[in-house]
Amino acid sequence: MNCPYCNHNETKVIDSRESKDGTSIKRRRECLYCQKRFSTNEKILKLDLEVTKSNGSVEVFNLQKIKNSLLKACEKRPVTLEQIEAVLEQVVGDVKNLEGTCIATKDIGGIVMDKLLLLDEIAFLKFAIVHNNYETMGDFLGQIEGLRSLDGKEFARNLIKKEERTVSVSSAEERVSLTDTQGGRV
Repeated sequence: MNCPYCNHNETKVIDSRESKDGTSIKRRRECLYCQKRFSTNEKILKLDLEVTKSNGSVEVFNLQKIKNSLLKACEKRPVTLEQIEAVLEQVVGDVKNLEGTCIATKDIGGIVMDKLLLLDEIAFLKFAIVHNNYETMGDFLGQIEGLRSLDGKEFARNLIKKEERTVSVSSAEERVSLTDTQGGRV
């Protein structure tokens, strides 16, 4: 480990602490040349997993893609970077517990949505729009109604196990006139 101050390559570890979930280690180090101290954080960068995409192609599991999606979904929401990192750690833990080394994107997306729903409903909906690839406004509104009628965990379980359901709205007028219980627009 090179010192960030003098770039000397000899350092010693003064203190090590493992994270609560065991996925990272924080180390306090001291440079043997300039005696300055600094911290490092060691995390798992690569899991030996593959992802099967909806089009049938297979690629290496990339945690950064999930992080980028979470950052986009949580944009302009009262969600901290620490909360997003915690969700990522939970997702990695859940993905590692899945059987097999080739996991479908719908399964990973379901895990992410399950965690996001507990964090922020609007971020969940923003993520779900992209992940579920809704074809009509009616499909999306059906998901919102499902979110309203069920508690969060039950809704997430139903969404993860969802079968293809078509929610139809009979006319454009009904779509425009949908309102929530406080009289605001949906």
